[in-house]
This record gives sequence, C-alpha cells and structure tokens, in this order.
Amino acid sequence: MQSHRQNLVLFLLALLFISSKSFAGPLVKLCLDDNCKKPLRINITDTCWSNVKETFSSPFPTDKDEQDNIANAIGLIESDIYQTLASKLPGADKAEDLYDDNSNKNNYRNIKTYIGILLDNYLINRHFMRKTITIQNWTGFEKNALLLQSLTDSKIYTLQLDTSHLGASPVISNYKQTSGINTDLNPTNNKKSSQDIE
Repeated sequence: MQSHRQNLVLFLLALLFISSKSFAGPLVKLCLDDNCKKPLRINITDTCWSNVKETFSSPFPTDKDEQDNIANAIGLIESDIYQTLASKLPGADKAEDLYDDNSNKNNYRNIKTYIGILLDNYLINRHFMRKTITIQNWTGFEKNALLLQSLTDSKIYTLQLDTSHLGASPVISNYKQTSGINTDLNPTNNKKSSQDIE
C-alpha cells in the first residue's frame, strides 16, 4: 500500500512537471548590436507563451488564419521580450525606447527568430520561412520583407513591418514580383545577394 501511494505521488509530480513545462516560455536570442555576435538570451514569459499558444488554437485554420496568427504572435512575443529586457537591464529606458534604438536589420533578424520558435513548437504548420529580401518601391525607398511560403499551394507571401511601434503586428500580404525586388528564390542557389539580410 505504501509503495502504491509513492508511485501515485511520483506520477502526479511528473504530470505536474510535464504540464508546467508545456506552458513555459521558450528562450529567445534577441539581436541588439549590429553584428549580433552575442545575442541576449531572454525567456518569453509563461503568460505570453500561453497567449501565443491560444492564438494558434483554432482547430482547422486556413492559410490566411495562420498568417493572422503569425502576425499576432509576433506582436505578443516582441512586446513581451522588450518589456522583460527593460525591466532587467540596469538603467534601461522604456521598452519602446530599446525597440526604437534597434536597427531595422535586427528587427527582421528577431522576427526570424520568433518565427523559428513558432515553427519549432509546431504552432506554424501551413507555412515555412524563406529569406529576407529588400523591396524598392516606385519612389526609390527601400523596405525589407521576410518571405513565407504556403505548404498548401506554394504561394509566396511577404511579411513586413509597416509601423515602428513596439508590439505592432507585421503585415503579411501576397508576394508581388517587381523589377525592384530581389527575385532569386531558388533555394539551391547558395550565392547571397547584397540585398539579403543574414
């Protein structure tokens, strides 16, 4: 009888440990310096991670649903990470100031990291990430975009930061091939364009 109770207690403790781990936020390697040789390691808070998982909880999402979920999850994670960073760095400004002081190149590096975490945790299962490209509009102004591709129909989409506000969800739209965009989408080509962001 005693061993039966011990087994039950061990089972309950193991169950509690497993369930607490399933909601624990993963580690993010955040790029803040120019070359990102030493990214800061910050855990997504458990509350934020729970909200991110809830975002992806619809049972039968379409590609568009998953794109909306990706955009919303990035906004949640980004805000959470920078709030945590501002609270832990001695003498740090507000989270918004830390985000504003970061480069556009690093913001896209960080988004790739967030998407990688979502892919690693099987929250994204209808798309995969391609690469970051530079788009030039008709005025000559250049903007970065991250390419996503649908596993359903192979359509390519661009993910862009259309606002500089911390925690704002990026915009995901159909990829439109123009003369001002780096169009080398061949995954077998190992050459990097000068327009690509690593």
